[in-house]
Amino acid sequence: MKRPVIFTDLDGTLLDPRTYSFDAALPALDILQARHIPLVICSSKTRAEIEHYRLKFGNTDPFISENGGAVFIPKGYFSEGIESFISFEEDEKG
Repeated sequence: MKRPVIFTDLDGTLLDPRTYSFDAALPALDILQARHIPLVICSSKTRAEIEHYRLKFGNTDPFISENGGAVFIPKGYFSEGIESFISFEEDEKG
C-alpha cells in the first residue's frame, strides 16, 4: 500500500519568515498527525535547531539537516531494521 510522505523546509514554509512562528501551520500539522502522514523536515538548519522546532510541534519523524549533510532517523522508527531498506557494502581491506 502506498503511503504519502510530506517533505518540507522550515524557513518561510512552516515558520513565518519574520517571526519564526509556526502558528499558521498548526492546523495543517494537526491534520498530518491525525492522518498519520509523516512530515520530514529538510532544512539548512542544524540538528539542534530542527529538534527545537520538532519538540515544539510534536514531530517524531525523520529529518534532514544542514542542506542534506545529515539524515536523522529516530531509533525504532521503522518496524524493521534500516538494513532491510538499505543495502550496505562492506569495505574490503587488504
